[in-house]
Amino acid sequence: VYPINKCLIVGEPTKLHQLELSLLAQLKGQMELYRSADYFLECVPLGIDKAQSLNRLITTLGITKEEVIACGDGYNDLSMIRFAGLGVAMANAAEDIQKEADFVTLSNEEDGVAHVIERFILPTE
Repeated sequence: VYPINKCLIVGEPTKLHQLELSLLAQLKGQMELYRSADYFLECVPLGIDKAQSLNRLITTLGITKEEVIACGDGYNDLSMIRFAGLGVAMANAAEDIQKEADFVTLSNEEDGVAHVIERFILPTE
């Protein structure tokens, strides 16, 4: 038996927003809530987020967060974008996510991650 580490609620955006407000009031200090898309509401235990996962990974790999590039487009990506040495928001991310990023790349539909790899990782010729 494994502990439940995530609950994903799918629904109409307006109804999910109402549910989110209600759950925030009821679960404050007990769980984290994230909107990963207009129609997704994610519920996870406190302190469980993508930044924590990245931190575990870099510890295992023996690298620093300054060596990490993290790309994301949803509110569930925000902790990771803030944590990474280079936090990248996709052009299709909400404006407040883009403001938190160090760099805004092309959208998902325009191969934004490939653009980041070409710009920041691959050697120039």
